Amino acid sequence: MKKIAGLGIGLAVLLAVAGFSFAELGEYSQVFRNRVNGAVHDRIPMSVDIDRMEVLIRKLDQQVESQKYLVAKSNISLQDAKSELQRKQTVSDGLLTEMRHLRGWLDTSSYATIQVGCHEVGRDDISTALRHKLAAWKEATATAEACAETVAQHEQACEALNRQFTEWQSQRELLKHRLEKLKAQYLTQQMKQESTPALDQSDLARATELADSIEKDLRVAEAQAALGTTPLDQILSEQLHADTGDIEAEVDAILGKKREPTTRTARSR
Repeated sequence: MKKIAGLGIGLAVLLAVAGFSFAELGEYSQVFRNRVNGAVHDRIPMSVDIDRMEVLIRKLDQQVESQKYLVAKSNISLQDAKSELQRKQTVSDGLLTEMRHLRGWLDTSSYATIQVGCHEVGRDDISTALRHKLAAWKEATATAEACAETVAQHEQACEALNRQFTEWQSQRELLKHRLEKLKAQYLTQQMKQESTPALDQSDLARATELADSIEKDLRVAEAQAALGTTPLDQILSEQLHADTGDIEAEVDAILGKKREPTTRTARSR
């Protein structure tokens, strides 16, 4: 890498001296970086990339708890927001009920005062109370509406986060299966690329060659011994170890059988 970097710097200096502009130098530098990155990536074995993928999946496994925490925190926050919205709506509804009562008392107070607890309340007091309740109800209603809008947005975000987490979990499990499949495919490819080990047949070849040589030498010796002999010599040579008496008896028997017809013919004459 140092040699490549040095070559790149030297090339940049050479281009600068040759009169190339900064824009052109930047373009050539980008091309050089792309080629260097491509060359480095091409030299990385596939097994290293598979191991790197396994490291990334382990990092995803370590992120599961933190992802769950974010989703759970968002869900609890939504629940709290809904509870707060319910409380504000309850306050608004309570003020509305009080205004309804005050409005009824206001009609009654036109004829007489009203006993509220230990106090007698006139029309002016009821009108003042009604005015305060109306202002409080408007404020509570506006607050509840704003809270309802916030809760709606929070609910949408929470639903999106839950969907994202489910998809993230699914993709993580899918990557695990893909990793196992890639490992199996890579192992199969490696087994196919490895040549079948051959048996050492060098000694067998030398022994076979030696046997052929010996057989050839024997044939030459036999052919050499057969040179200069006649067929009669061969016959006699084959019968050297035979029993001479047996041979003579066999010859006499053959000759006797041959002579008998001749002898009888001579006597008859």
